[in-house]
Amino acid sequence: MTDTIAAGTAPVPTARVGRGHLRVFLGATPGSGKTFAMLREAHDRRSQGEDIVVGFVETHGRKLTEQAIGSLEVIPRLQVEYRGKIMEEMDLDAVLVRHPQVVLVDELAHTNVPGVRHEKRYEDVEEILDAGIDVVTTVNVQHLESVKDLAEHITGIPVRETLPDRVLDNADEIQFIDISPEALRKRMRHGNIYAPEKIDTALANFFRPGNLAALREIALRLVAQTVGRARGAIRPAPQSVLVAVSGRQSTGPLIRRASRLARRFGGFCTVLVVLGRHDEETDRGRAKAKELAALLQCGFIEREGKVTDTVISVAQELAVQHIVVGEAAHPGVRARLRRGLVDRLIAELPDVSLHVVARPASESRDVPLASQDHRPDSDMLLRALHASAIRSGLRVYLGYARGCGTTVAMLDEATRRRQRGTDVVVAAVKTDGRNRCEVALGDLEVLGGPSSPAPQGIVDVDALMRRNPEVACLDDLAGVDTRGRPITESVPRLLRAGMMLIATLHLTDLRSTVEGMGAMLGDRPEHVVDDEFLDQVTELEIVDITPSLLDERLRRGEIVPASEAAQARARAFRPEVLASLRELAFRILAEHTDRRLVAYMRDRGIEAPWEVKPRVMLCVPPRPGMEDVIAGTAALAARLDGKMTAVTVRDRKRSEQEMQLLGAYAALTHQADGTFVTLYERDAATALTHYARKILATEIVVTRGRGRRGTLRKLIELLTDVDVHVLPNPHEDAAA
Repeated sequence: MTDTIAAGTAPVPTARVGRGHLRVFLGATPGSGKTFAMLREAHDRRSQGEDIVVGFVETHGRKLTEQAIGSLEVIPRLQVEYRGKIMEEMDLDAVLVRHPQVVLVDELAHTNVPGVRHEKRYEDVEEILDAGIDVVTTVNVQHLESVKDLAEHITGIPVRETLPDRVLDNADEIQFIDISPEALRKRMRHGNIYAPEKIDTALANFFRPGNLAALREIALRLVAQTVGRARGAIRPAPQSVLVAVSGRQSTGPLIRRASRLARRFGGFCTVLVVLGRHDEETDRGRAKAKELAALLQCGFIEREGKVTDTVISVAQELAVQHIVVGEAAHPGVRARLRRGLVDRLIAELPDVSLHVVARPASESRDVPLASQDHRPDSDMLLRALHASAIRSGLRVYLGYARGCGTTVAMLDEATRRRQRGTDVVVAAVKTDGRNRCEVALGDLEVLGGPSSPAPQGIVDVDALMRRNPEVACLDDLAGVDTRGRPITESVPRLLRAGMMLIATLHLTDLRSTVEGMGAMLGDRPEHVVDDEFLDQVTELEIVDITPSLLDERLRRGEIVPASEAAQARARAFRPEVLASLRELAFRILAEHTDRRLVAYMRDRGIEAPWEVKPRVMLCVPPRPGMEDVIAGTAALAARLDGKMTAVTVRDRKRSEQEMQLLGAYAALTHQADGTFVTLYERDAATALTHYARKILATEIVVTRGRGRRGTLRKLIELLTDVDVHVLPNPHEDAAA
């Protein structure tokens, strides 16, 4: 390797003591703006005196990204010959010799060319951090090892490069770079992501709206869980998971499913391989399972013996709370053996939850347009996409606290639209003298000019209707119009006029936040926005910033005057309050994304669920003792960041006692914020299967009982892409 350093660099500084700080820009998809955000932050930090260099930034030929590097110092790349070609990689030794305070390293999951010191770029980053150098990096959610199978299942496109989840777990800061599916596809159409000849293929495959929404929701929920753990949120006791796999190479999705379950329960996952025959295929499969277990930080056990006896023995030895097994992919002897395994686990491990993970259905994902008989003509496709684009709509930038940068984000978008020839007017904005906002406002047209109500954040709705622009910017949806009425009341009128509205909203102005956090936020705002208003929002994006960076802005007087900073830090800007608000913002956005994703799936006739949000369906028989089961399942659904639907099947006339029981169970379900449904069918398994598909359930929860073994077996056979979760006995006589 070469030790060449860019000319004119500063002398090598003395190495700092301790490990470097890892900051990650996480995106849901390519093109979300991670690299651009990283470079913009690098310029800000350099302007504040930090010694920062570019270790490796991949521009992908994008002119805006190349321009964003600007005058930043760039470490020359390492030239490596591979298969007759010269490839470029980050020069790790040159970075270590230069030893800056901060180094930028793009695409954390990248696999290096053979011949350099480390196989993966994240291993390069580990060495840089160990040298006491801070690293700022980027990664997309589909490259995390634990969700690789989800991304492949949803998109139908293999994920070639991954990194262990522990890398993200050990990051000091994670900042999410959000973009709505609609905005990302628009960015694609403008040629800002791929070359023109690749646009139609990308839009018809990976960049389909359903794919983008699903990956975005996965990322949002993952960040919300990470933020919740980091702030020390109170969680129930951890629960451990045992996953039993064969030696076949197809067990990767099962191991990842068990790993995700363990992470949600805060417990440890152990992979058990029961040794049987030894041949080349099974030996390779066992080796892959062991390698994957290590990547996912799971335990790994190999045991010889009969499958069922071994699973029961290890489960008792480890005292696990959950066992995960897979459903046989094909009927026949193997399926009958698997039914025997399930029956014995139910009978002999009454205090353990059993999860039978469904085999995937072949029609489970959204079929890409490119797989149809005739490949679409690119010009026709782009014209169709342009024609179908929403002419009016409400696009909202959400911030979890003041100072996140929502106003700047709104004004930056307004400038981009104006540069493309769109008629844009700023109908309300409050810069409060903040330099970032003043610069972003630039020479954008302000409705009525500088002496109008607009610069005070007040909207003159009648003047806006007369002006009738294509796009109007509304800063702060908790604001009012010139008559003192909430601006949210006028939004439907403006949308009916055909305008595209770009607006900002602070989580601390949302009614549920104000009522839920109360005095922690300080004085109650004069106007609040009802949560139901979010249903009118066409596109909702979070402008994320870590609490530490928000605190820096506060200290520099960029949010409130310096004289008020101390009071703000004692109330709404306390670290624990900011962390709670940030987690809440991610969950609200995930729910909004999920509602739109479900609507998309139903429009496309997609019945197989995508595991982006757990949808728990509880089967409720008309028998006593189900109160604890309903409460426990509702708590389980909440812990998995989902909701519960309780279902009972009426296959005969109910007795008076049964009717009273079911009425009480329905009331209890509604109290737990769940839904209670009665199905009228003679065949319970068939009815439950059809309803599970209707609501896109990801998991069916059933109780144990001798009389229900037949229904359970049939459910497992009928259901594809839906896991069956057999609960442990709530008390000793539950199986009677």
